[in-house]
Amino acid sequence: MTVRVKSVSGTRTLSALKGSGGHSKERHVRAFQIAALELERTRKGRELAAARGRIASLLERLREVDALIAQHQAELGVAAIGSVEAPAAAPPPRKRQTIRYG
Repeated sequence: MTVRVKSVSGTRTLSALKGSGGHSKERHVRAFQIAALELERTRKGRELAAARGRIASLLERLREVDALIAQHQAELGVAAIGSVEAPAAAPPPRKRQTIRYG
């Protein structure tokens, strides 16, 4: 068995073996993919901030609605929903009336 000696022209460099040389197309593709992902992350971050703002405004409106309901219930003298207390001056229950036609 003879051992072949490699010449300089037959020796491949590390960049040629891996395909990651300075001007390789793969590096440009990877750089483009990274840039696209960074843009998507920025867009999603803005969407998330807008959604959080909408949630905050919805929660604020729900608190306003609860306050208005409580105000109207107080004006009517009705106990709040979920309240265990009965109204102070509840009228006595009336006899049920039935209306019959014809």
